[in-house]
Amino acid sequence: MSNPIIRSRAPLRLGLAGGGTDVSPYCDVYGGAILNITIDKYAYASISARQEDKVVFNSIDLHTAEEFDVGLISDGSKLALHRGVYNRIIQQYNDGKPVALTLNTHVDAPMGSGLGSSSALVVAMVAAFSEFMSI
Repeated sequence: MSNPIIRSRAPLRLGLAGGGTDVSPYCDVYGGAILNITIDKYAYASISARQEDKVVFNSIDLHTAEEFDVGLISDGSKLALHRGVYNRIIQQYNDGKPVALTLNTHVDAPMGSGLGSSSALVVAMVAAFSEFMSI
């Protein structure tokens, strides 16, 4: 049986107007409206199952890789978004039963660029997990 690799991507974005007006408490009082556009740069995620009982996070653009024994990942992870998405998916959609896998990511723009790279990365990871786990 083959070990398929699930891949996803999400576009980065430019905030043209209204950034932050959609965040509480401002929007609770005044309402909010934002105008964003997507660009031709992306956040990518891929997931594959592992035979050994390990969870591997690999951020290609940050040159950071981490390997853990299978289970929920502790706060010691340097890749907090990877850890958070993995833990949430496992807890909410797999009854807390951990899954051995490799999660690779890459973003076309650096952190702090203002292009929504962290948000796009989370969207790409959630999309990959959704397909991987048939959510």
